[in-house]
Amino acid sequence: MHSSIFRCWRLGALLATLGTTSAFAVDERPIAGPRLPRLTCYAGYLKLEALLGLEGVRAAIRQAIALKDQAALLFLEQRLAEVIGKDAQAALQVMEWAHATQEPEMSLYLRAVRETEAVRSPAVVDRLATMAESHPDPRHQTSALVALETQHRFEPAMLERLTTMARRDTLPLLVTLLTVRTIGRVMDNDFQRTGRFDPYMSKLLEVARGSTVPGVRSLAIEMGTYPDARIDGPSLQQLAKLQLEDPDPGVREMAALVMSSGRDTQAVLDAFANAFPQEKKECVRWAIVRYAVRAAGPRALPLLKDFAKQDARFRQDYTEFKALYDAGQVDFNRVFPRKAIHHRCGGFAE
Repeated sequence: MHSSIFRCWRLGALLATLGTTSAFAVDERPIAGPRLPRLTCYAGYLKLEALLGLEGVRAAIRQAIALKDQAALLFLEQRLAEVIGKDAQAALQVMEWAHATQEPEMSLYLRAVRETEAVRSPAVVDRLATMAESHPDPRHQTSALVALETQHRFEPAMLERLTTMARRDTLPLLVTLLTVRTIGRVMDNDFQRTGRFDPYMSKLLEVARGSTVPGVRSLAIEMGTYPDARIDGPSLQQLAKLQLEDPDPGVREMAALVMSSGRDTQAVLDAFANAFPQEKKECVRWAIVRYAVRAAGPRALPLLKDFAKQDARFRQDYTEFKALYDAGQVDFNRVFPRKAIHHRCGGFAE
């Protein structure tokens, strides 16, 4: 099943539990839609910008904020991105303004930087990472992380910095979650361009092994569903270990999901066979059952039959999956929707 179905459901649920208010919400709106014709904006804003360039755009932004002129702010945000363009020094100047100011000015500056080519300049990447790591205001940290998600790739040193940040217990939880998401989204960007996956997944699993927060561990594992990549080698082994040993049922269930994309199907089934007898939670056992089918299709039926012998609650599942495959169904995307659900389990249904 395509990974997009699973993406970031955990982050959304965690943000809800954090009780984040609109004042602290992460503003990651893209610059989208048609640009406003210049004649629709107040001439005074354009005059300020024309006279003073980058400083003129800043002055116009401040004037529009004071007047609560949302149409002008949208135009000026787009215009600021255009003025920055490929100029890394201009991007760094705007980031200095962002560092020293508050909302709504701060996030407007960082959204504009995010939409430029300059955002991928090494100096700009370093400055965004520094803001994310050390700014005293979590709003600045989260906005910097959202801007970092536009990178095509992370060099090893930057990936290490963000991994270290994701493992820091002193950060606000929202900042930690967005750090993990940033690694995952850049992993996806890099994978789509080059097929590179393992360096990022290795670091995400390092976070999953080292964090004391179940939600962070679960999200770090979930990022493995972003690219349409096949998990194998050490990553698969680490996921199998997490499925056996992590104290949180949600983390164990997420490990089962990501393992179902394993390249070595037999290794995945062996890991599920090893985990099922030791697992005490019905819902995690149900995850193992359905992800075994997702991983191997009808090849998983002998394993499901064994699971049904170990736990009578899964006899009907085995019977129904077998009937669907015997009837000629081959695609899990078609099999699972036709399957009745007999277990009262939260989370998500794929």
